[in-house]
Amino acid sequence: MTDRAANRVRERREARGLSQVALAERARLTRQSVGAIEAGRATPAVDVALRLASALDCSVEDLFGEPSAVADLATETDAPAALGRAAVARIADRWVSYPLEQDAVRMAADGIVTGERRGRAVVEPLRALAEVEENVVMMGCATGLGLLADRLNTRPGPGRFLWFPRSSTAALQALARQRTHVAGVHLVDARTGEANVADVRRLGHAEPIVLITLARWEAGLIVRREDAGRVRGAADLGLPGLRLAGREAGAGAQRLLEREVRGHGLPLELARKPHLRVAGHLDVARAVAMGAADTGVATRDAAMAFGLGFVPLAEERYDLAVPREGLDDSRVQRLLDVLVSGEFRRELSALAYDARQAGERVAEVRAA
Repeated sequence: MTDRAANRVRERREARGLSQVALAERARLTRQSVGAIEAGRATPAVDVALRLASALDCSVEDLFGEPSAVADLATETDAPAALGRAAVARIADRWVSYPLEQDAVRMAADGIVTGERRGRAVVEPLRALAEVEENVVMMGCATGLGLLADRLNTRPGPGRFLWFPRSSTAALQALARQRTHVAGVHLVDARTGEANVADVRRLGHAEPIVLITLARWEAGLIVRREDAGRVRGAADLGLPGLRLAGREAGAGAQRLLEREVRGHGLPLELARKPHLRVAGHLDVARAVAMGAADTGVATRDAAMAFGLGFVPLAEERYDLAVPREGLDDSRVQRLLDVLVSGEFRRELSALAYDARQAGERVAEVRAA
C-alpha cells in the first residue's frame, strides 16, 4: 500500500473529527493498528479495510483506491492456491476461495488468484467486496441444489448463491471447517438405518446443526436401455465383464453400492475397485451413456438427463445441513422461502424427486 493511500485514512479520520482511539473503537481495532495503517507500515486485510471504511462512512475505494492495491484478499484454501479464476465468499469472518475448475468453469469469477502467502491464496478482486460478501456457498451432489441456486439468483433479494457439486461427506467436512454455508447430505447410517443424523453428529461442530429436507429421491443402477435385461438388480453386478462406474469414498452413492454388494454376497472389491471412478451422479450417467462403463449407482434424475434406464435400489432423504445460527441470516431465510414454494416443488417433481417434505425441519443435531 502506498503512502498516498495510507494518508487518505488519516485525512478522512481528521475530516470527521475523530482521534485514532475513536476510529480504532469504531473499527474494532487497536490504536496501534490504526497508526500503522495510516503511516503505511501495515497493509490491512480486506475485513479490516471494510471495517475502516464503514467506521469512516465511505467506501474501501475512497480510502485505498482499487481493492487489489489495498490488501491481499487472503483466502483459506485446502491446497496450495491454484492460480486463475476463483469464486470467493465470506464465512464466519473469513474469506474463502474456490478455484473455478471443471464444471465450475462456467461460473463468473469474483477474483483472480495471483499467488499464495503463508498458505493463503492472494486474490485480486473482480467485483466490489461488498458484493462478494453477499455470496452464499452451497455444497452437495443433488442437481436440485443447482436448480435452487439458479432460481434464487434470477429473483430479487439478498444473496448470490453458488453451488459446488461435492459428495455428502466432502460437503459435511467443508461445513465443519467453515468452508460452506450449506451442506447437502444423503448418508444412511449402516448400523441404525437413520438418514444423515449420525454423520452430522460425528462432525463435532461447535454449534447445533439443523437438518432441513430438500426432497426424497430414488438411487439405483443406471444402465443403457439395451442392457436393461442384463442388469436387473445389484445381484447382477458380479456378471463377468461388467464394467462398473464407482464413486469417490464418502459419497452416499458409494456407500449404497457397497451395502448392496455386501448384501448380495459379492466381493466388496467389486465396489471398492471399480472399472472407473467418477465424482458425481451425472458423471456416472455420462460414463454409461458414453460407453465407458456398463452401470453404476446414481439417482433417477441423472438417468433421465441422459435418456438411460434405471433400476431402483433405495429411496433416500436428501437434507440440507445448516448451522442453527445461520438460520437467522436473511439470505438463508430467502433460500428456505424458495425451497417451500410451489414452483420449486413442481420443478423438483419433474425430475422425479419427491418434494412433499421440502423445507421440513427434521432434526437439530448436536456434536456427540
